[in-house]
Amino acid sequence: MRLPALTICLILMTLGACGGGGADAGKSVFDPSGDNAGAHRVVPLNHGAYQLDYDCDDRLAVRYAYTLTTDTGHAVRPDVYTQVDPLLPAGCPAQLSANAYAAPGWARGHLVAANHMDASDALIAQTFLMSNIVPQRAAFNQGIWAEAEAIAECWRDVAPVQVIGGVLANDSANDLFRTSHGVATPDVFWMILVSADPARPGQQRALAWWIPNIDATGTLESRRVSIATIEARVGASRVGLPALAAALKTSVGAAWGVPAGGCLAG
Repeated sequence: MRLPALTICLILMTLGACGGGGADAGKSVFDPSGDNAGAHRVVPLNHGAYQLDYDCDDRLAVRYAYTLTTDTGHAVRPDVYTQVDPLLPAGCPAQLSANAYAAPGWARGHLVAANHMDASDALIAQTFLMSNIVPQRAAFNQGIWAEAEAIAECWRDVAPVQVIGGVLANDSANDLFRTSHGVATPDVFWMILVSADPARPGQQRALAWWIPNIDATGTLESRRVSIATIEARVGASRVGLPALAAALKTSVGAAWGVPAGGCLAG
């Protein structure tokens, strides 16, 4: 049974470095006390360039995080999706298939963007692990989500951009791929960007979006929210930005636009 949206997931802290590895410590990244009995099991998957928190019950990464620095490569997107992430510990299953989600209007959506990890063929291939792939409406994937990813890509050459995001899956009505893939379908995607503010030396700025997994998402601007709003909906411990200034969390950040000289995304 799917748990309520704000139920904190149980995560097991010790992880082996490769497939089948990892004993469980019985603690939670989202609930360090480890007292949240009955919650889904969530495990951390550290791929070096990016990190996932993966819900073993829903076969779904519920959080991802990485920092973009200067773009140093343009590796070609691979054609092959890989079913089993070698970092998944024993007893934490992968999606049942790497095939496309076979229903009209659905796509294999990336959480960690392929274009953000194009420094090498090996690195971009990691984004095609099915642990990083979720059911996403195709119009959403190719539209508003691509726009959000492009903002981070535009600014990474100006200053490092911290990217934190995740999904919320608490409505089983759209779980169309439980039989074919074993995966829950996200109802909402969220993304946060944090970087240096070019207009205020020494200060940071932030953007945050809360976007339902539907075709008619509206504009990226209309989906902008405060980080505090996301923390209230999924839990501050899941968002994982405890050191960020309160003023950045409570305000709805202004649009970043494009860097002087234009956007060099690629």
